[in-house]
Amino acid sequence: MTEITLRPAVEADAESIRLCIDAAYAVARQTISDLPDVSGGVEDDIRDSHVVVAESSTRLLGVLVYGFEREVAMIFNLAVSPDAQGRGIARRLLDFAETEARRRQIRVLRLTTHRLMAGTRAMYRHLGWREVAKSGNRVFLEKSV
Repeated sequence: MTEITLRPAVEADAESIRLCIDAAYAVARQTISDLPDVSGGVEDDIRDSHVVVAESSTRLLGVLVYGFEREVAMIFNLAVSPDAQGRGIARRLLDFAETEARRRQIRVLRLTTHRLMAGTRAMYRHLGWREVAKSGNRVFLEKSV
């Protein structure tokens, strides 16, 4: 198995990140008509948020966009390339965000996903997240760290 490393994203990663996100959401895009744009603004995210990529020696496999709002760590986007799913990459990226939150003495992580993304919701629940609210098609999840 190829070693997977995590590192902060740089501007030169923007296109690879966009391709990863688009691939990760491709199936959802076919079935969820009101799914918001998930790959636009990558350059802004790299500049204005915290962006971490998971990569092998040959390519980018996953990306996490997160930030801090008051006393909460927000997960803005998590995407893993379809052919790399099931290898623990999402868990590693989220663990990274948890570590950063604890380092900043933040004890709560939050995110929002679409109610029709059943597989995504199940993955988050499996990783210890709980659904705390719903509004329209949005599901709000939270995890204490």
